Order: sequence, then C-alpha cells, then structure tokens
Amino acid sequence: MGPSLRDTMIAILALAVLALATPPAASRGETGALEAHTDATSDLTTWTWRGEDLSLELAQLLPDQTRAFFQARGFGTEHAERIAGHCVFQAVLRNHGQRAAIEVDLHDWRSHGPEGKSRPRPDRDWQATGSQEELPEAARIAFRWALFPGEHRFEPGDWLMGMVLFDHPPDTPFDLTLRWRMAGEVRQARLPGLRCADDQRE
Repeated sequence: MGPSLRDTMIAILALAVLALATPPAASRGETGALEAHTDATSDLTTWTWRGEDLSLELAQLLPDQTRAFFQARGFGTEHAERIAGHCVFQAVLRNHGQRAAIEVDLHDWRSHGPEGKSRPRPDRDWQATGSQEELPEAARIAFRWALFPGEHRFEPGDWLMGMVLFDHPPDTPFDLTLRWRMAGEVRQARLPGLRCADDQRE
C-alpha cells in the first residue's frame, strides 16, 4: 500500500471517528432559564422560559375559564366541556434574538406526563376529528383564532399569543420538550415541572 493511499485511509478513518463522537448540530439542545410565578389572588401559575433566541410563557387557565371563554363564542355546553377537559395554557412565544427567523411546529413538541408522551392539539387536529362539524361558522372561526397556530415562522422580534391544549386532564404534572428550527438547525429544550390547572368546581 503506497504512502499516499495509506494517509488517505487514515484521514477517512479519523473523520469517521470524529463524526461518531460529535453530536450533530441538527439536534442541538438548550437549557435556558425557567421561572415560575404563582399569583397570590388566583393561585394560578405562569412559567417563563428564556433560551438563547426563543422565549415561551405558559400561563395556567382554569377549566371554568376555558368553558366560559368558548361558551361566550357560540360553543354549546358539550363542545365547551370537551375542550375544558384538556390541559389548557395561554402561551406567548417570542423570537427575541436578532440572528435569524425561527420556525415552530407544535406537532414537534412533546409533553411527558404520568400517562406517557403526547403532543399539543392545534386547530387542524381538532378539525380532522370532525368534532366541530356541528358548530356555527362563527364559533369555528373563533376557535381557530383563539388557539396557537400549529405552524408559524417568527422573524427576529416577532411574537404570538394563543391557547395551547395538551391531552392531559386537569392538575396533571408534566415536562415539556420544545423543538424549533433556526438557520437550518433543529434545536430543543426541556421544561420540567409544569402542571395543568386544577378543576376547582365543587
């Protein structure tokens, strides 16, 4: 084996070892800072997470608040109750960086609760089940605008607010894994110790 071929083989082997030892950039994780604040009057908790370029605020909503919100927008008792049986948060997502756009798809998020993993329920998931077929058009439009969009692109400085529904019953503790794409790279962060609001009806 000539020296040039041998050196080439060694270089290829070294690159292969380096590739195996180095995690791919497309799965980069972030820690960020997660803070919780509980309102002394309502006893509801808001979690705020701030990463390098992305921040998320999740505020607990009581099932009664969810029922009242949707009944006031044309939902019947049965439909409003079906939504209120989920874990509902008011979410604010923001690209606070100045480097690049951020693409978010809620289908890539995962909540980790006692019953296992699940993902949020964006509007198109509800539409696919046909659960809104009997609702008035105005109520369906209100539902679509109230929920956080399943997919959205955030330019630097952009932010958006909306409800996020998880398939957990009230008072369920869970961790949440966020995933987003920035400059062609998939990033993720895990938010531990979240909890759905309790149903305070007697």
